[in-house]
Amino acid sequence: MKAGLYARISQDEHGTEKGVQRQLEDARAVAEVRGWEVVGEWADNDVSAYSGATRPGYQALMESAAAGEFDRIVVYMTSRLWRSRRERAEAMDLLADRRISVAAVSGPELELASASGRMVAGILGEFDTAESAIKGERVARAALQRAQEGRASGPVLYGWRREPVLDDEGRQVSFRDVEDEDQADIVRELVDRIIAGESMKGIGEDFNRRGVPVPSGRAGVKWRAGTVRKLALRPANIAKRVHHGLKRDRLGRRAPRHSGPCVDACIIGDAAWPPIIEEERHREVVALLTNNSRRTTIATNNRVHLLTYGIGRCGVCGADLRVKSWRYHRKRTGQTVQRTLYTCEAKGCTSRDEPSVDDLVGQVVVARLSAPDAALPDLTATRGRTGAEDQQRIAEELRQRLNEAAADYADGLIDRLQLREISGRLRPQMEIAERKATRTCATPDPKPLRDLLTNASIQTAWAQLDVRGRRRVLEVLNLSVSLLPTRQGPGFEPTDVVIEWAPSSHD
Repeated sequence: MKAGLYARISQDEHGTEKGVQRQLEDARAVAEVRGWEVVGEWADNDVSAYSGATRPGYQALMESAAAGEFDRIVVYMTSRLWRSRRERAEAMDLLADRRISVAAVSGPELELASASGRMVAGILGEFDTAESAIKGERVARAALQRAQEGRASGPVLYGWRREPVLDDEGRQVSFRDVEDEDQADIVRELVDRIIAGESMKGIGEDFNRRGVPVPSGRAGVKWRAGTVRKLALRPANIAKRVHHGLKRDRLGRRAPRHSGPCVDACIIGDAAWPPIIEEERHREVVALLTNNSRRTTIATNNRVHLLTYGIGRCGVCGADLRVKSWRYHRKRTGQTVQRTLYTCEAKGCTSRDEPSVDDLVGQVVVARLSAPDAALPDLTATRGRTGAEDQQRIAEELRQRLNEAAADYADGLIDRLQLREISGRLRPQMEIAERKATRTCATPDPKPLRDLLTNASIQTAWAQLDVRGRRRVLEVLNLSVSLLPTRQGPGFEPTDVVIEWAPSSHD
């Protein structure tokens, strides 16, 4: 008889693999006593068999079983082999077909080729599955209680550090998370820089150059745009506790495992740790990063142009401008020339040479700011969001009504047609309110314009600004540019560019 040995433990906090080694030692002893030849050993350390996580050792074991490399599988207990009903059923069919039995160090030997052997394996397997399910319910209930109390689950979050709470005898009874000044300053810095218009990729690259440790703390891992975005959007920044709970589908019914991210994650209350970002500031950065309009694109796009995403308009249909490349061949010189053009995003009504238009806009802005009687917005006004809170409240109320309708459907209080009618009425209203809330963008950062005005030479200061800084200036000045059509192709004529100074929304 040939035997294959398998070992597994669910948790190994220190990664020493001592648990699987003990199981393999006991399995070898059983094989030696019974005179079985050990042809292979497989193990999965720190991997759950109930959660559906990939088990490379188990998969290799099953592949060897399918190839007929052994007659017995020796495990410490059958629960080491299976916890999932699906995996157990699939494996029992395979092992029965290959006439491979399972011998447990602590348990019976299961002859899966016989009906009685499969029955016993199924009964034992149900106990193993139930044990994991009951444990999972206890863990989930404890996690919910921690969330309701505002306490953290797992490691301390980036931006805070953990301190023990001791009783009168000096024994640790709990812990509390307090602000870590260095890490909190990094979170505040990235939030401020995103609101100021910097790209998340650029912020991450700057952190890497400065040697700022990443939140994971792992060596060799670098800051990325996704890391910056995740930190900026966390409700934890304003001391709000999020709980993901059970996975449910869109109608409120419990979804099967492995069905993707939880759809019912929600803020359930105040957290036990102190906030590191002001609520108004948090709402502002969330609006920027979750908005599908131009401000989100600017914050996440590497290529930024002066007049795209809302500042420049088509003078025919009013659509936004986009930038495209255009190549043409000069017959006289035989050269191929590539140019970048502003063009109508909707219909291509008009196109103009991008560098020439940008240069004209710069000249006009510098001339206006240099004039002694220039009318400028109030640069000392408090930055904020106007009207967004009302729309957010409306959207949240409508979302709550939709959730209540879904719960009523799940409980059988309304039927599918009623749910569909309710959703058809409320969802469009909610989407409109959400769009209005996100389009009510934050007041543009006045710092670039303030720096421009305090410089000895406005023209030199304008030339030194990058594209994002120039955009901030145009936004504070509430400037818009329209490109008129022409018969001379995508060239440039100053008279085809209309620059308007709309009344400032901040005055």
